[in-house]
Amino acid sequence: MSTSTRPSGSAAGLTAAAAFVLSAILAGLMPPEGIVDTTGEYVYRGVVILAYGAVIGAVLGLHRAHRGLRRYGWLGKTGAVATIAGYGVMLVLTGTVLVRDFEYLLTIRIAAGFVLLVGSAVLGIAVLWARLLPWWCGVLLIIAFPLGDVANALFPVAENLLLALLWGSVGLALRQLRPMPAEPLVPTPSAS
Repeated sequence: MSTSTRPSGSAAGLTAAAAFVLSAILAGLMPPEGIVDTTGEYVYRGVVILAYGAVIGAVLGLHRAHRGLRRYGWLGKTGAVATIAGYGVMLVLTGTVLVRDFEYLLTIRIAAGFVLLVGSAVLGIAVLWARLLPWWCGVLLIIAFPLGDVANALFPVAENLLLALLWGSVGLALRQLRPMPAEPLVPTPSAS
């Protein structure tokens, strides 16, 4: 029976949470106007890029922590890949807006948001099913992104704060994981 080491990704999750909180503060102080032409908007977009990059690291750490668990399996891998792809496209688009504003980016952003929505929901279901992390991590993966869009209508930076809650929770849960015996992918017959 092998043991797994403490999973990476906890620092990335906590970094993502801190960056999302900072982006919420910056957006509250100086709401982004779409066209990046002030120092404050460059700083805001840079913090958002940092947050997206840290989320990708957190998802990789989350996936690594579940590696080898039968209950996580292909569902978790599919969710992790889609979530990383969605956040990766968001990161690239946010970086592109720093250099130049393109009209067609909104369509790509909506498509990336859909991939991210489906990916994080599937990943959340896999996390719930695997039972390695606390249940609320799986629930937050499922609801934080779509609820953030709805909450933004009431409070302009609500999505950033919900994402901070999500990735901070995942980061803390990964940090508190103890090395444990790995669950075999294929059940082994017991020796008699």
